[in-house]
Amino acid sequence: MLPEVPSPNDPHVRHLRQLFLAVTTGSFLFLIPWIAYLSVSLPSHHEVSQWRLAWVGFDGALIAAIGFTAWCAWRRLQLFIPWAIVTATLLCCDAWFDIVLDWNSDELLGSVITAVVAELPLAGLLVYVARKMLRLNVTIAWRQAGREGPVPPLSRMSLLIHDPEMRGPRRADDDRQHPHHGDPSGGRPHPVEPSESGPYSAGPSRGGPRPVEPYQDGSHRYEHTEDHHAPGHQAAHDPSDGGPDAGRQDTDREQNDDDRRHPPRRSA
Repeated sequence: MLPEVPSPNDPHVRHLRQLFLAVTTGSFLFLIPWIAYLSVSLPSHHEVSQWRLAWVGFDGALIAAIGFTAWCAWRRLQLFIPWAIVTATLLCCDAWFDIVLDWNSDELLGSVITAVVAELPLAGLLVYVARKMLRLNVTIAWRQAGREGPVPPLSRMSLLIHDPEMRGPRRADDDRQHPHHGDPSGGRPHPVEPSESGPYSAGPSRGGPRPVEPYQDGSHRYEHTEDHHAPGHQAAHDPSDGGPDAGRQDTDREQNDDDRRHPPRRSA
């Protein structure tokens, strides 16, 4: 059983989205004056007592992120995509702090070489592979959703493939895979005997499936109609319902039964 996909118009989903947008937008607006305040208030020189703990802890988190990203890649897990982005971000931060904090020291050259040769190339590789894997997953979801044509770039694609604003042209066989709700045959066309007015006439005809809407491949959708004027329709009624022809139908049926039991003899 497929899990239920919540609708974007669900009140709970809309509330969570509004809350998330408020928090992220508020954080962005708050950091702008905060950075301006730090740029004029922070000293250019500051001594700390936990310098070793800060760098060992950061490098330990970086090694753990690289190891977990490699494990996800070996196992071919979807978790590789977000963890590759996280690891690439930590590598860029490592290169930034190494260069800036060693700016006026003899270790600046070593920090620049490490950043250019190891940290930044590895970060770029992780971002590139994560983007390729994300693009591949989006392409597969795009095709499975029945879309044709080129897949839009990630910068213009909605979070949901089934978003009405992102719907592209549907494939020709998409209607056969998703039959109409009013189709009693489940989307499978079956033969129907043509009436006197023609096989596609909307006029009176015998009860049964009647073609209503053509599919793109030439087949048709059928619906059952019930014609009260058809000869076979009255024969299906119960003669005990007290109708005006009930007695005559009983007499005719008894006469037919007598004829079958005692067939008339031929005259010599």
